[in-house]
Amino acid sequence: MYDLIKLLHLTAAIVWMGGMTFMLIALRPATHSVMEAQPRAVLMAAVWQRFFVAVLIAIVVLLASGGSMVGSAMKAAREATGHGVMPLGWMVMTGLGALMFLIFGHIYFAGFQKYRRAVSAAQWPAAAKAAGQIHALMVTNFVLGWLAIAAVRLLG
Repeated sequence: MYDLIKLLHLTAAIVWMGGMTFMLIALRPATHSVMEAQPRAVLMAAVWQRFFVAVLIAIVVLLASGGSMVGSAMKAAREATGHGVMPLGWMVMTGLGALMFLIFGHIYFAGFQKYRRAVSAAQWPAAAKAAGQIHALMVTNFVLGWLAIAAVRLLG
């Protein structure tokens, strides 16, 4: 059962990190090089709507699977040593993951809603400003995600 939970956790992380990789490295630069601002804004509203739903699902899976794995590991550590302590890498990953969840919450519930309203009202400068903020926060989450991966692999 633990292996299935770990697989779900990794799958959710891959969906989120892979989506950000695609957005930052392929989609955004390509749309900026071949599309005018207004059609690009409409396209990104549709793309982000779909991607952000996938991220919301990934976050639910990450929280549930991560909580389950931490609980199992701490129980096993308590049984073996008399005290339950998470490995340092897990603690760092958990902290960075929590920060990523909060940043995504801001992206989705503040930035993206502002972006959608601006696109719907054809307020292109406001949409561009909101898109820039979303991009900066997505870059931040992308870096944090790689730091979390490195922490769990390098710190144990």
